[in-house]
Amino acid sequence: MSFEDNKDTIENVYEEMIDNLSPELSENKYYQYFYNLLETGNNYCKFFSSKLVKNIDEEWVKAIEEALPALQTVVLNPRKFIEEDREVVNIAMARNISPESIQHLLQHSNMIDQVNEDGTVIPNRILNVFKEESYNTYENRFICTLLLELQQFINKRFNVIFDNSKDERGTFFEMESMIDNYTETIDYKLEIKIREKQTDIDNEEENMGIFTRISKIHRQINDLASSGFMTTMRQYPLVRHPIVKTNAIGKNLNYKACHKLWNYIHAYDRIGYKVDLVKQEPMITKEFERDIYNSFLWDYFMLRNFQEQTDALNPNRPKRKKEITVKYIRQVLDEIVRGLDMPDANVRKLILNELSDLQLKRKAERMNAEAAEKKSGKSTRRKGKRRQ
Repeated sequence: MSFEDNKDTIENVYEEMIDNLSPELSENKYYQYFYNLLETGNNYCKFFSSKLVKNIDEEWVKAIEEALPALQTVVLNPRKFIEEDREVVNIAMARNISPESIQHLLQHSNMIDQVNEDGTVIPNRILNVFKEESYNTYENRFICTLLLELQQFINKRFNVIFDNSKDERGTFFEMESMIDNYTETIDYKLEIKIREKQTDIDNEEENMGIFTRISKIHRQINDLASSGFMTTMRQYPLVRHPIVKTNAIGKNLNYKACHKLWNYIHAYDRIGYKVDLVKQEPMITKEFERDIYNSFLWDYFMLRNFQEQTDALNPNRPKRKKEITVKYIRQVLDEIVRGLDMPDANVRKLILNELSDLQLKRKAERMNAEAAEKKSGKSTRRKGKRRQ
């Protein structure tokens, strides 16, 4: 079930609950009595919703993507050279007799045991020359070290991001009220926290592009780290930062790209995503306020109903007047603005004009009242003088 389907279901249940309230309830004297107490009582409401959004940093993903083709090229085509190993060994252990071995023997007659009449030379020791291809170059060791560090770099962020990438939604509501109904005081406190977590499907739909790219480079780096090249290179020592710029590293485009990536991951000290808290504080409308008060009254009447002895209350006491506060004014303005199908600029102009007219009207009434009071005072003083 999607979030929208769930929302529709909640709205349907809410509407059915409202429709099931008795129409005569609002005419009940006890209901009117307590509703008036709530409206004019000491009420505190806090209502907000928040969403924790984790944005993945694409910078490091792009840096690795740009260097991957060059890295793959040098891994598939590593640098190698002919490594020559010279060693004087016992004649019985000789494996490769070369012209260099003969020349060395002629220069070292002490290694000859005997020379036969037919000219055959029998040595006791001889120079053995071994030649083989070797991958033990600084450039290869640099690439091997880069792959190992890059594997650690990507695996750490891959695990963190995919384990903690679900966005979280939450709604918080708190209400505190204290009312005095002449015979008792009622303290009421309500707190509700709703925490919603996205499903993996929702999360992947929102971040499919970046997730796909991270998964791809994660797979490619780990494939390179388990290649035959790495198996061969593990016997050689790793290099340290900073990298020595040999001719190949300084001039070859592929090695230059790998060197750039090396410097980047050594300078990158962020975790790979950032957290933004998107918070909203919706206005508590008159409709919402009515439901809040009804919830209060439901809990109160429920509790009093199950009480063994209840004191009789007089619902015919005079109604209390509601105190006009800034919060109340904001609430009324919000109701007005929501109900008007006008541009914001026109609504602002209309409210300012009406406010200006009301202020002028109040000023005129105050001036008339003051003038009438002065006139009444003068008249009283004249009458006093005549009586004397």
